[in-house]
Amino acid sequence: MATPSPSDHLESKSIELDQSAIVAFASRFDPQPYHLDADAADQSIFGGLCASGWHIAALATRLVIETLVDNGLPFLEMTAISRLKWSRPIFVNEHISVRVTLGSSDEESPIANTRCQTLEIEVCNGNGAVVATMTANAAIAIDAALAAST
Repeated sequence: MATPSPSDHLESKSIELDQSAIVAFASRFDPQPYHLDADAADQSIFGGLCASGWHIAALATRLVIETLVDNGLPFLEMTAISRLKWSRPIFVNEHISVRVTLGSSDEESPIANTRCQTLEIEVCNGNGAVVATMTANAAIAIDAALAAST
């Protein structure tokens, strides 16, 4: 498999968010009524039980990492998120996936023996609508053996 180059668009698999996952995450990290209780959520500005944006960001990060590795990029660490914007909720039993566009690659990285890869990320629902966007930097191993040893 050829290693992706800048401006390549990479697509992830999808993850479904069921009610128990949404409530479990919110119970621990973002205990707002519209993430915890279906009746309260129905009366909220969202009109239904929806996942925490932080839950979506965490799952999106997982999908980004898996997608980079699956496409031959020896991912080592996410080094920065410079922008994160949520634009619509994810409701019970909806799926999310990510589209990753590789941006610039800089030889200067905060981690030795890596390069810094800029990533433009669109988090999408099952219909392909963008629900969040992120700009991130990832440390990509210069030597693939380095990534395999971590």
